[in-house]
Amino acid sequence: MIKAVLEKQLMIQVKNDAGKLAAVTSIITSTGINLLANCAYVVDNKAAFMFVTDDNNGARELLEANNIKVEEEEVILLSIDNKPGVLRAVTDKMAEAGINLTLMYGSVDPGAEIARLVMVSKNNLDVMMLIKTELERS
Repeated sequence: MIKAVLEKQLMIQVKNDAGKLAAVTSIITSTGINLLANCAYVVDNKAAFMFVTDDNNGARELLEANNIKVEEEEVILLSIDNKPGVLRAVTDKMAEAGINLTLMYGSVDPGAEIARLVMVSKNNLDVMMLIKTELERS
């Protein structure tokens, strides 16, 4: 199984203080909003957090109410069978089409049937078209 949908990820940048990620995730989840995907890294003492939730509008409102500036970016949420070679099928097709990714993150429990990944390209519609026409199947 290979399926993809367009979604938005929320992005914030904050000073890299101990406990900052805990504080941000606490704000988001305090009202029952679930984090579906998240990525965090630090460059030059600035922490960058990117995440997709089951209620991005609600998460944005909560963060902004706490004086945290939020940006949005279109992403592709990719669901694939958790089997060797499935992600390679996707990335091989993207390479053949000359499509570069600018970001990809995800994880999966070893026993899970489905892996979920977040992908970003300069043209997400090209990636979606490729997946929908050449790879997606039930």
